[in-house]
Order: sequence, then structure tokens, then C-alpha cells
Amino acid sequence: MKLPFENLFKHLRLEKVRKIVSISSKSTFIKTDKQLYFILIVAFAISAVALLSYWLFKERPYYNNLLVEKDEVIKTLKFTRDKLKKIHENAVDAYEKKLTNEYVLKSLYDNTINDYEQKITSYKNDYISKVEHQNQVAELEQRLKEQEEYLSKERLSREDYEQKITALEQKVSVMEDKNLDLKTSLKESMEFMKGEKEMLEGMLSVERKKALLPSLILSETKKKTIDTRTLKKLVTIKDKLKRVEEMNIDLKPETYFEMGIVSYYNKQHEEAIEQWENAVSLNKNNLKAYICLGIVYSEENMPDNAVKVLKRAVEINPKYSTPHLVLARIYEQKGALDDAIYEYSKVLEITPETIEIYSTLGTLYEKKGLKEEARKSFAQYEKLKGANK
Repeated sequence: MKLPFENLFKHLRLEKVRKIVSISSKSTFIKTDKQLYFILIVAFAISAVALLSYWLFKERPYYNNLLVEKDEVIKTLKFTRDKLKKIHENAVDAYEKKLTNEYVLKSLYDNTINDYEQKITSYKNDYISKVEHQNQVAELEQRLKEQEEYLSKERLSREDYEQKITALEQKVSVMEDKNLDLKTSLKESMEFMKGEKEMLEGMLSVERKKALLPSLILSETKKKTIDTRTLKKLVTIKDKLKRVEEMNIDLKPETYFEMGIVSYYNKQHEEAIEQWENAVSLNKNNLKAYICLGIVYSEENMPDNAVKVLKRAVEINPKYSTPHLVLARIYEQKGALDDAIYEYSKVLEITPETIEIYSTLGTLYEKKGLKEEARKSFAQYEKLKGANK
């Protein structure tokens, strides 16, 4: 049985389908497959560019800084390892000498004890006690009185005995004289070596000054070239002083400083560091030694060590501009611009006549984007430069 409105419902459904088809035939916001692929490619390209920019401007500088810090740490660890190795070797040598000089094998000691015990046993078996001996001596003395002639043939007379004692005393005296001569010779040798040491110390300082080697190895004062013959002469004096030191004769702190200068110009930087460290260990206020240590640490790519010793130099004499200048250059190399600017400013406070510092400060201000400060520094530099012409 059909409903009365059945045809009406069919008609309504047909009309809805027609509307839907007509709407779908019109333009909509749904994109074609090609448009979707293009959008995805553009989005991927933008993401890749963003990731590349992040790597170049964020991660890569951080990675490079990590590499630089790693190299510095490796260098410091290698230097510390070598130094500890040397200390260990010296300690081992000292203990070996101590063992050789102060100890003997326990087996030898045991053998000696056994020998003495055997001797004691033999003494008990072959000798008499002291009391019994005294009794026998008294008895013999009594018999001696009674039988003088017989005993004179059987034993040495008192006169012969005294002659032997005298001969022995003379031998002892001769040996004491020889020992005294040896002690005198040793004392004279030590006095001679001390005199030689003082002569070599004075000669090293004189020859270093003759060679025009400055006491500070700053880039603007450092001697660029040195005659081979002169350098060889200085190295020879330094090696002689090292041999004197090996004889347990103390050198002056200033001598270690001079030896460090010679080692530095002989391109023996590690030896120079060791000698300057000796100088500051003997004289905690050796300002020049601290500055030279800071410079050579920086040249050996150990800026943290350099900063540490240069800060000690500043503590010793805050009014001396050189350690501030060296610190400023190290901070500049490390990229610590604020610290570099501070140290350069301290140099100008102490020595305002160093007008080149204004130009350097201007460059640092530009790197930090402080245009006004940079302009003032450059202007001051030009003004002072023109006034000095």
C-alpha cells in the first residue's frame, strides 16, 4: 500500500540532490592536487631555510665556541699532565735514591743478626765472663810478680805495647788529617762553585742587556731577530747555571727570570714557563715574571692561565699599565669585549699619553654597536694625534 505523500517525498529528495550537484559544480575553496603539492613544497622550503638559519646563526657559533674551549682545555690538560709527569719522575728518582742510600735488604740485615748471634754463642763457648777474667788477671798479676823473667819471654813488654799504641795513634792522626783535607777541599770546591754561580748570574744579565733583549716580551718591545752567535752564548750560560742548580746550589729569583727570557728567545716556551714559575715561587712580587708568564700562556693558547697570572700582577701594582694592556688584548682575542674595554680604559687612566688606545676602543665600541661611544673615541684619537704632530 502506497502512502499518499510518497511521490511528494521522492520529489523533495530529487530536488535536494539537484541542489547539491549544482553547488558542487560551482567554484569552492577546495584546492586541486597540484595546488596542495605546491603549498606543501613551499612550507617545506620555508622550514628548511628556517632550520638552516637557526644552525648558522645560533648552533654553529655555539659549536665553534665549544671546539675552541675544548682545544684550550686539551692544551691545559696536556701541559698539566707533562708537569705532573715531571714532578712524578722527580719524586720517583728521589725515593729511589732514598731507598738506595738509607735502606738495605732485610736479608742482609738478617744475615748480620745471625752472624752476631753465632759470635755471641761462640763467645759464650770460647770465652769467660768478665768477673772470672778479673779474677784470673789478679791471679796472673800475682804470678807475674813471682815469675817476671818467664812472663817477659812469653808476652810483649810494656814498652813494646806502648810503642804499638803510639804507632796506631800516629796512623789515626794521619787518617784524621786526610779526612780534614777532604773536608777542606770539598768546602773550597763549594765556595768556588758559588763564586762561579754569582759570576754566571751577573754575566747572564749583562749579556742579555748587551743583546738588547728587553725584560718584557710585549709585541711592541719584543726583539724580532737575534744574532745566532749571541743567542748561542746566552744559551751556554743558561745551561751552565742549570748544571750549578743540579748541584743543589740555590739560584737567585732574578736569575730564573733571566733564564726564562733566554729560553723564550730560544723558542723553548715550556722551559721558559717553568723558569718563570720558579722565579715567582721564590719572589711572590716578581711583577715582570708574572707579565711574561701571562704573555707566553696566551701565545700557547692558554688564556685562562694567562688571565690568572696577570690579575696577580695587577694586585702587586695596580698603577702599572702593562698588565692591564696585556689583559685587554687577551680579552679582545677571546671576544670578551666588555672586559677588554674595561682594561683598555684602565690603561688610559694610568698612561693617558697612549693615544692609540682611543682608536682601539673606538673599534671595540663599533663591534658592540655603541656608535656614539665609538665616534667619541675616534674623535679623541684624531684630536690627540693632530696635537702631537
